[in-house]
Amino acid sequence: MSYNETKALKEAFPYSLPIMATYLLMGGVFGIMMANAGYSPWISLFISIIIYAGALQYLAVAWLAGGVGFVSIALITLSVNARQFFYAIACLRRYSLGGWRKWYLIFSVTDETFAILNLREQKSMQGKVALDSMQQIYNQKVMFYISLLNHCYWIIGCVCGTILGNKIGLIRDIQGLDFIVVATFCVLLYENMRVKDNRIPIAVGIFSTLFCFMLDKEHFLSYALVMIVCVLLAIRHYIQKRCI
Repeated sequence: MSYNETKALKEAFPYSLPIMATYLLMGGVFGIMMANAGYSPWISLFISIIIYAGALQYLAVAWLAGGVGFVSIALITLSVNARQFFYAIACLRRYSLGGWRKWYLIFSVTDETFAILNLREQKSMQGKVALDSMQQIYNQKVMFYISLLNHCYWIIGCVCGTILGNKIGLIRDIQGLDFIVVATFCVLLYENMRVKDNRIPIAVGIFSTLFCFMLDKEHFLSYALVMIVCVLLAIRHYIQKRCI
């Protein structure tokens, strides 16, 4: 590993730490569910590498056990992961110089990773108008390792959860582990709020989500994502002027 690669990995590791506890615990919950359904750690390993989507993986346990049809699986997958489309749009510029890493970065973007990458980009741009090409390439190496580390945490959690679930029956009865996700997003929200340039987009996101939730509690997420994108596009020039 070259010096730049090592430097990028060392810089990426602290950014991944807030996600480590979340993914190890939530991956462990998925692994326990797989153990309860009678599946081996190898199946958990395969699913966590290929699917890598928390909510979708939990659904996959029931799909595997219930023999759900392909069309139903495709529709559910589309509805659960529709937000990834918006993440991909937001990341097109960010990954433009990523080379072969770009494809993994696009594949591995999750809610938590997207938030961390956004926070890291905001901090790296503070006081700067633009980065030169070498700085952009280095930044994308850092983002690659942040994404890779987060993926590794998830894989380790899933596999270890299945192993422990198969070996220790008592661990299957643990309750409340899912609260770690809420706690993680509270920390990420606080850290993003500390960056002044993020406050308007965050406010747009909060009020749009609350508004759509009051209109339709079942499908509010899809409506909120569309509304957030439309509002941010409408006021993007104002936001850009504030960032200069």
